[in-house]
Amino acid sequence: MDALEFSTKIEHGTIQLPEKYSDYGNAYVRVIILVDKPEQVLTQKEKLSLTFQKMKQKNMFRQIENPTEWQKQLRDEYFKY
Repeated sequence: MDALEFSTKIEHGTIQLPEKYSDYGNAYVRVIILVDKPEQVLTQKEKLSLTFQKMKQKNMFRQIENPTEWQKQLRDEYFKY
């Protein structure tokens, strides 16, 4: 028994053998599939939501007494002419 190891993508239920294993193209084989699971892919909305949750836990804005005034000051800093 020979053991071959390679990585590939299953497309429409088919596994393509790499060219270097072409001699095994018509062989009877035993197949064991090990699937590498990628890390969970988050949408941009989910990433933003997680960021806001982390910010909330840190209480980043607790020192702000008047949020409206704070925003006005920020705008004034960026839009001075």
